[in-house]
Amino acid sequence: MKIGKIFKHLRKSKHITLQEAGQGIVSTPFLSRFENGLTDISFTHLLELLNRINVQLSEFEFLYQRQNTDNNDQLPNFQRAYQAGDVKKLQEYLLVWQKRKGKFAQLQAIQLKMMLVTLGKGKVSKRELSVLTAYFQSINNWTFFELYLFGHAILFLKVPVMLNLFKELQKKELIYEDFRNDNFSMLFYIYNNVILRMLDERFLDTAETLVTKLEKYFKDQDKDYYHRTRLFNLKGLTLYLKGQKKIGLSLIKKANLITYLTDHEESFLWNERAYLKKYLTPKELDTVFDFSDSGY
Repeated sequence: MKIGKIFKHLRKSKHITLQEAGQGIVSTPFLSRFENGLTDISFTHLLELLNRINVQLSEFEFLYQRQNTDNNDQLPNFQRAYQAGDVKKLQEYLLVWQKRKGKFAQLQAIQLKMMLVTLGKGKVSKRELSVLTAYFQSINNWTFFELYLFGHAILFLKVPVMLNLFKELQKKELIYEDFRNDNFSMLFYIYNNVILRMLDERFLDTAETLVTKLEKYFKDQDKDYYHRTRLFNLKGLTLYLKGQKKIGLSLIKKANLITYLTDHEESFLWNERAYLKKYLTPKELDTVFDFSDSGY
């Protein structure tokens, strides 16, 4: 749906005529053509028209995105295919973006390749990783795209490079930090992946420092149970690997129990068990996934 049709929907829902909406801003014939997708409009005039019908730009953007997600916001489509393990769909997306030209298309293709690699398919070259690194180092303002791209790159970049970029990220401006809700989830996802990478590399002190920063950063954020659960899990695994096994296992079990009681997808717990198998003994695994004493 084009922006003109979105504007028309909002205007008519408020029972405002074409003449009333456009008076002193654009002509009635022009506004009619715009609403019917026959002509474009300047951003300045669009803002004036939205102000005339008492609609905030953020409201207009939200409605536009909701109506056009499949065509204009590819990242959620990529993520759905990735989470579902749909290699075929990701390969189809990759073929599309490999045929397109420009830096953005190249970055999208690299991102899709990284998703495929983690699913056991494809390959990312050293040159492509160099392109990624150079891109991250060149930008000053990180939007949702950069956060998403970096989140997938964490497992592919060399640790010193990845950590340096992560530190730079924390200094840089996040344009939509307080506006777009999914930026919160993406920032959390990045912290999560960096901490897991540090644990895997046995940089335990660094992991512990990041867990503490993550707790502090999101302390006042009233978010869903999933993020709180992940915090329990990350802190628990960090403490466990640092030798505080009892409290560590307790936090990991708490995280798993919350997931179990909230009827999260069963595959999520199986994936958690498969991951923790790298660190915990078989007996410890059984303990943190034993919910028989939960009362449910």
